[in-house]
Amino acid sequence: MKKASVIILFTFLSISNYAQESFFYQFNLKSNDKTLVKKVIIDYEIAGVKYKDSLLINADGRTTIKKLAQPVAAIIKTDNKLIKSATVMLTNQMVDLSINENQIIVLKSKTQDDFLYLTQNDRIRPNYFPLYGELNAKNDTIGLKKLGVIFDSLRFDDIKKSQEYFLAHTKSPLSLFAFNRFTTFFAEYDKVEPDFKLLPTWAKNSADGQIILQKIDGAKSAQINTIAKGFKQKTDKGQEFTSEEFKGKYVLLDFWASWCAPCRKEHPKLIELYSQYKAKNFEIVSVSLDAEKNAWLNAILKDKINWTQISDLKGQQNEIAVAYGVQSIPTNFLIDTKGKIIAKNLDGDQLKEKLKLLFED
Repeated sequence: MKKASVIILFTFLSISNYAQESFFYQFNLKSNDKTLVKKVIIDYEIAGVKYKDSLLINADGRTTIKKLAQPVAAIIKTDNKLIKSATVMLTNQMVDLSINENQIIVLKSKTQDDFLYLTQNDRIRPNYFPLYGELNAKNDTIGLKKLGVIFDSLRFDDIKKSQEYFLAHTKSPLSLFAFNRFTTFFAEYDKVEPDFKLLPTWAKNSADGQIILQKIDGAKSAQINTIAKGFKQKTDKGQEFTSEEFKGKYVLLDFWASWCAPCRKEHPKLIELYSQYKAKNFEIVSVSLDAEKNAWLNAILKDKINWTQISDLKGQQNEIAVAYGVQSIPTNFLIDTKGKIIAKNLDGDQLKEKLKLLFED
């Protein structure tokens, strides 16, 4: 039996000048079958704030026009929970969607093709997450190391693709998206300032653009031999923690997230070092860039982390991460007893050698 299907035209009002700060979109349903879906739901995030637009499809097949602050990647769903969602880049152009009983299919367009090209590895990584859990549970260090090589390869490919695309399409509506793709993997955010200047005006003035500027300034002020900024946030137990509590101690300020496999790969080594040096005036404060509390708490429990954990659950816009210019994770700062940053971005082996110099030599 032939499956019923509908075609939705994802229509964006044409804007001739991308320097404008406002964007718009509209749905137009083209089908005689009005029973398959009645509502379209769009989830997206801008500057750490999550948005959910819910648009009813009118009798004529159209929805109301919706404003959009900037071009952004979104997840599209319908009121029919049996239909699998799809991802799309929301920009000022028409995107055709084919919907059947099972899924939403984004039909070909230049923008969508570019978006899928840039996000290809996002559809590959989840295939390895179950394996990571299995290897971590067995404490299979050799297997985890091999898996780390795979994740590194995907990361390098992401950087290459998005950076090359950005430099070739600096005026594109996908320019900010591509910029965020490759800078997400850069540990020292101040180094991307020249590329930031290449962005179009709307991107620089956008909410995401303003966060980027804050991170650039934060990175500049969080260099080795500078005094670490004070901070405070809620712990996983709901108590307020302030950096003053560890004044006079050596502190590893560690940034991570439950969804970051390379971060969690470092946890066994950190557990070992914390156990070895805790009694010698060494502490760890881990700042989670999670947005979902349960995911954060479950990762702490599963990885058996036993040092201070804090977060404001604002994702990559975590206020401490912004203040320190943190864009990629894992990232860390080693702070001495006088509050000065003495090292950055140490992996487990490098941290081991550094702590040995500090406490045993």
